Amino acid sequence: MQTYTIQPVSAMRAHPEMIPDVGGLYALILDHPEELDPSLDRAGLKLEEVFLSGRHVLYIGATGHSLRRRLKHHLADDTCMSTFRMSLGAVLMEALGLEVRARPGQRYFGFEPHSEALLSAWIAEHVSVAVRPHARARDVEQRLIARAQPPLNIAGRGANEGAAEMARLRRRCRGLPLQPGTLN
Repeated sequence: MQTYTIQPVSAMRAHPEMIPDVGGLYALILDHPEELDPSLDRAGLKLEEVFLSGRHVLYIGATGHSLRRRLKHHLADDTCMSTFRMSLGAVLMEALGLEVRARPGQRYFGFEPHSEALLSAWIAEHVSVAVRPHARARDVEQRLIARAQPPLNIAGRGANEGAAEMARLRRRCRGLPLQPGTLN
């Protein structure tokens, strides 16, 4: 059985060659839960009691191609390329004073450049990344999300109140009505 390799986001951003260039699983884990708890409370979300190396799991993902390429999207200053950044930014928007960049007609949203930098700094200070090469990562990802219920994932959590609330927060960032029962 393979184990996860865990590194701080700041190390992976500085040295992307540390990230395997193969398909696999990844988890974004919270190093300092006390820094996110007030924002999660305000958003009506909570951290589940799911840990990896003693830290709360925020988000689980998988790629069949390249962990390095996929994680570059999550770690770059471009929220519209990362569902993790969209979810975390929606939760932290008030606390960090993030300003949404309008992208009319698009399913994804981003933040103004100074807000992208604030979000990236927060991630670098409070989040680590766990990676594990795996040939059938996409199959395993769905089972892990269904079991762990990470607060920043939407897809794979089923008809879960937390997933619905996360979807509403992201709809708000897109400037859309907060329609109950929709997961986009």
